[in-house]
Amino acid sequence: AGLLLWEAGRRAREARQKTTFVANVSHELKTPLTTLRLYAELLREGRVKGEEKQQHYLDVMIAECARLGRLVNNMLDFSRLEQSRRVYAVEPLELRAWLDAVLEPQRVRLRESGLQLIAPPPEAPLNVLADRDALEQSLLNLLDNAAKYAASGGAVEVRAQRQGGTVFLEVLDRGPGVPAELREHVALASATVV
Repeated sequence: AGLLLWEAGRRAREARQKTTFVANVSHELKTPLTTLRLYAELLREGRVKGEEKQQHYLDVMIAECARLGRLVNNMLDFSRLEQSRRVYAVEPLELRAWLDAVLEPQRVRLRESGLQLIAPPPEAPLNVLADRDALEQSLLNLLDNAAKYAASGGAVEVRAQRQGGTVFLEVLDRGPGVPAELREHVALASATVV
């Protein structure tokens, strides 16, 4: 009887987690879709005057499409991880150049969220073995979270540094932080130094 109760409790928890996940994902998908529809309708109806303003609307639409792509990739990865099917394509990566390429397009988006992006370059090249796409997805998720929950802090800093045989990539914000009861759910990622 105890085993059956435990199993029923486990299944109920899993069902609640999946329901919460679907609700969160639905909300996350709805925001960029609403923005895309609104901006597209305004452009179609010719209600956006001036080439500069039209270009701004198009830039926002492109950024929202990229955000939707990240959300869909997150859902697919979550599904693969849950089924132990996620395969990582590990390759040599020079972190300093990679960071420049990934962070530069994020500056405007973060500035519009009220955050200054601070990214001091590492003192020396940092060669690691990592899955480029998974690392980018993780970094962009952290920046999205900072924009969503830590904009009141005014800045987000991305630092890469070597400590012994390990390279650390840190995202630091000045927001309220992760509540203590949720910190165990925050995962750490690592890359192998070449």
